[in-house]
Amino acid sequence: MFAAVGLQFAVVLVLGLAAALFSGWPGAKALMLGGLAAALPSALFALRLSMHRGRPAESYPIVFFIGEFVKIGLTIALLAAIVRWQPEVRWLPLIIGLVAALKAPLLLPLAQRWARRVGS
Repeated sequence: MFAAVGLQFAVVLVLGLAAALFSGWPGAKALMLGGLAAALPSALFALRLSMHRGRPAESYPIVFFIGEFVKIGLTIALLAAIVRWQPEVRWLPLIIGLVAALKAPLLLPLAQRWARRVGS
């Protein structure tokens, strides 16, 4: 769980630094805000699931689905807050950051394989 969340933050950070080099600070800021709008709720969701370890297995699906709905709602709320408090937001970098953070966990098997090769 936490490896996927860490990978989300890493991808957002790397893309934000690349955006700062190529398009300047406003684009990097929008990209990182979009990525954080997805990564922060995921981190809270992973924390909530880890707190539920050791409890009865029957309650796990309820905790998972309620947590997933809260995560989606928090992501939408964060995006609405970004749009409200950053009226001059650049939409393309914002959406790229959001999508990159949401798709970053798909890279987890590659990152784990790379970590094993580097570690040996």
